[in-house]
Amino acid sequence: MANELEFLSKVRALSGVSEEGLKKILGLAKEKHFSPGEEIIREGESGDSMFIIREGEVEISMSITLPLSGGEKEKTLVRLGPGTNFGEMAFIFGEEQRSATVSAKDAVRLFEIKSSDFEKFVSEDPKDGVSILRNIAKIVSERLRKANQDAAKLTTVLSVVLSRVQKSV
Repeated sequence: MANELEFLSKVRALSGVSEEGLKKILGLAKEKHFSPGEEIIREGESGDSMFIIREGEVEISMSITLPLSGGEKEKTLVRLGPGTNFGEMAFIFGEEQRSATVSAKDAVRLFEIKSSDFEKFVSEDPKDGVSILRNIAKIVSERLRKANQDAAKLTTVLSVVLSRVQKSV
């Protein structure tokens, strides 16, 4: 348990949480194991939990529609390793549709925390609950900022390509 508490104290989403709060979180968390290539969550399915990666690496991907071919392709967005979390939108809002697919890149060990368990935690320990929610908000906003920057870059590339196509027609 001491190793797990030390690990949780270094997880960014749990930064600033008291030792007592970390013990409560550890008590709520369900340990899960996944094999390489195994899907942990699937884009579009309903979910209500957040995962913290204890060991291993996951790959987060999203289906994209290819307009010219009419097909779909999986696009890897990011890889995450120990100490990071995913699934926080469904965790905060409960029973949300998953926005991406998360697969184990190698053998993965996770802690899963259900939204309903976290709600009870917040009612019992509002100070630590608010710290966790603030940390998650920071993480989500950083990811959104990066996604916006990526979208801006793609828009620029697309406009350059389209202008060249128009000139050649």
